[in-house]
Amino acid sequence: MSLSERPAGVAIVTGAASGMGEAAARLMSEAGWPLLLCDLNAERLDDAADRLRAGGQADTLAGDIADAGFPDRLASALAGRAVGALIHCAGLSPTMADPARILEVNLAATMRLLDVVRPRMAQDAAAVLFASSAAHMQGATLDAEISKVTTPEAVASLAAYAPESGAAYSISKRGVMLLVRREAAAFGQRGARIASISPGIIDTPMGRAEMALQPIMQTLVDRSALGRPARSEEVAAVAVFLCTPAASFVTGTDILVDGGSLAMPFAAQA
Repeated sequence: MSLSERPAGVAIVTGAASGMGEAAARLMSEAGWPLLLCDLNAERLDDAADRLRAGGQADTLAGDIADAGFPDRLASALAGRAVGALIHCAGLSPTMADPARILEVNLAATMRLLDVVRPRMAQDAAAVLFASSAAHMQGATLDAEISKVTTPEAVASLAAYAPESGAAYSISKRGVMLLVRREAAAFGQRGARIASISPGIIDTPMGRAEMALQPIMQTLVDRSALGRPARSEEVAAVAVFLCTPAASFVTGTDILVDGGSLAMPFAAQA
């Protein structure tokens, strides 16, 4: 496949009604992908799809990705089409829910989503899951326990390590990173790839809400190498790149997109 080609199939973008998901959907549409856009907010999702339909196909599927019926609804919405790309942005930030709900949405629902798309991945297709720089801050201390969680039903066991929502968020996103490593071989057997990206602090409605409630986030921005939060498009562009033939040998790994915020403490000690 040449660098100007793209895999066959539809591109699924979750969290597509706003923020990084909307930016990713726009960039994928501009690249000529037919889209299946998913989001919890049906009204905003329809608005986002309407803006994109002038340039191409954009189907929608509104609903809670953690709902027990969502996987079947997604399979029906695909209507037999192969999946050429998945950009999975949907998730909850630390202040949006209690620990159990964060673990369920960010990790268990992601595992169920992969169960739907894995057997439908086209040759040379790619799945990109959103982790977080918080997963890097979490470190490997709980990796053995997180790695034991191999089914969506087992995710609830991680609540024992997540007494508050911030911990649940970090653990859930660490789980996404480890999930990508575990899934790489299965995706590879289909000639497909899977990777995660770990954004730092992003200038989105969700990001701004978190910054208002957690002042430490502004400190992280101020001390980062670039000294500013990311724009949605800057993160989305990395996700879109990973879905292209230019990234054809990237799989089973995480890409940190944090403006150098995690590098600075190490640089200061050097």
